[in-house]
Amino acid sequence: MIVRGHSTDVEQVLRKQRLRSLQAGSMLRVGVVIIMIVAMLIHRDPARWPAQAALLSSYAVIAICALILAFSAPNPFLSGDGTLLMLALVDVVAVFGFKLLSPGGYIPLVVMALLPRLVAVELSLRRAAVVLVCSLVVFTLSVLQDPVIAPRLTPATTVLIVLVYGFVCSTALLVVLFRLRNVDEMAQLTASREELLGETMTASETERRRISESIHDGPLQDVLAARRDIADYLKTAPAAPLEHALASLQDASRHLRTVTFELHPAVLDQVGLAAAVEKLASVTAERSGVVITTDADYPEANAIDPILFGVVRELLSNVARHSQAGTASVSLGVADGVARIDVADDGIGITGDAAARRLAQGHIGLASQRARVQAAGGTLTIVDEPVGAHLRVELPLR
Repeated sequence: MIVRGHSTDVEQVLRKQRLRSLQAGSMLRVGVVIIMIVAMLIHRDPARWPAQAALLSSYAVIAICALILAFSAPNPFLSGDGTLLMLALVDVVAVFGFKLLSPGGYIPLVVMALLPRLVAVELSLRRAAVVLVCSLVVFTLSVLQDPVIAPRLTPATTVLIVLVYGFVCSTALLVVLFRLRNVDEMAQLTASREELLGETMTASETERRRISESIHDGPLQDVLAARRDIADYLKTAPAAPLEHALASLQDASRHLRTVTFELHPAVLDQVGLAAAVEKLASVTAERSGVVITTDADYPEANAIDPILFGVVRELLSNVARHSQAGTASVSLGVADGVARIDVADDGIGITGDAAARRLAQGHIGLASQRARVQAAGGTLTIVDEPVGAHLRVELPLR
């Protein structure tokens, strides 16, 4: 599962929408095949049957294959724009070919009336317009050359029939237009939501830094001063209560240092992201009991370092709280101007559905980091593994 572009949520909705449209179009295509067979049986013309049978057999095979693929596992070949256009052209050729091979009459025209709905399932607006205009032209020519209908037509009825078919084509085009407009509006709303979430995360990081500096410059210094005074006193007059107090102050100072580091590590500004990640892994391992190894090769500081550190902090927090893992690993590196982080463990694993479920339950940590990575032009990927979880973050350097 890859989290990129405007949003995983939007991509999932678009995939579902496209899949449903493909399924509906596949069922319509099978229905058209059945109508063609019935029309061929009603208007029997033995001289035309071989050609009609060959056309219908080929179209039926394509329709059944498309139907099976649409209702089977997701298939990237079927959902591609080129494949969709090819299916639309097959529909056009099959319907108009059937009309040319029919002896004439109203039933072939009824079949042609189904064409606009078929070609407008998932085509782009421009392609749908081209196909529908061509359909209207061919339909008009078919009416004028039909041996059964043409002798009975007057100019007024001809115009009326063409207008009706043009109206059907226009409604199909409106369906495409409204669908694309809805997709654009959904993408804009999601982009606005994620931009706001990204700004919130930046403000949160600033607040973390302010709190970290306040703790470091205030309570931590007081605790360190008290510990130093007690240690100096114990050098001259040892006393058990004071030794206990000194141990407590040492624990308190250690916890305060850990808190200030996790809020905003000074080492990130001083010696860089690699050292900060290694320190974070060490702190998390000590607190959680998970054995965490690191492999960090990150030569230079970059503007995206706070984002990457925030992502690692969230992923390691998830390892400690949710993974039930015994071991985990963190890999940090740069290749071709892109920073890459891999966090893997041998725990219970995670799927896209599980991540969505946690988000629905109010666990927004991973989702907020994902939005921040996306806002910076990166991706967050859940890599399929037979055991445990493996998450990968790729973010271009600035």
